[in-house]
Amino acid sequence: MIASCTQKGKETESTLKIENTLKSVSLMYDSIGIDPSLLFNMFEKANKAIDSIGYPDAGYKLWLLQGDEPKDFRFMLEGYWPNQAIYDTIHKNEIYLNAWNSIDEEVWNKLKRISYYRFILVK
Repeated sequence: MIASCTQKGKETESTLKIENTLKSVSLMYDSIGIDPSLLFNMFEKANKAIDSIGYPDAGYKLWLLQGDEPKDFRFMLEGYWPNQAIYDTIHKNEIYLNAWNSIDEEVWNKLKRISYYRFILVK
């Protein structure tokens, strides 16, 4: 059974946002000048899959470095997840895997990931 990141109250029918407690961050070099909108659209496919699985408060955000230094360091990919269990559920789901596998590998392979970090929220 898949649990949702949003919950409906029986009395109010209002949607409550679940706090994300897990974050992943990838920093990437781009030496060829990839169009940021191309990357954004690739990750939107994954986000739509995550939404369709039932986790609208999880997914990816793409950040573009503002400024010119360092020259080839351009992107940060932020993943935001409610917790490790939901992260695992999403990443094993066939809908997500199909969306991720449809990402343009030619573009993806032109980026060089220089670091990957995972963070947990301190409460």
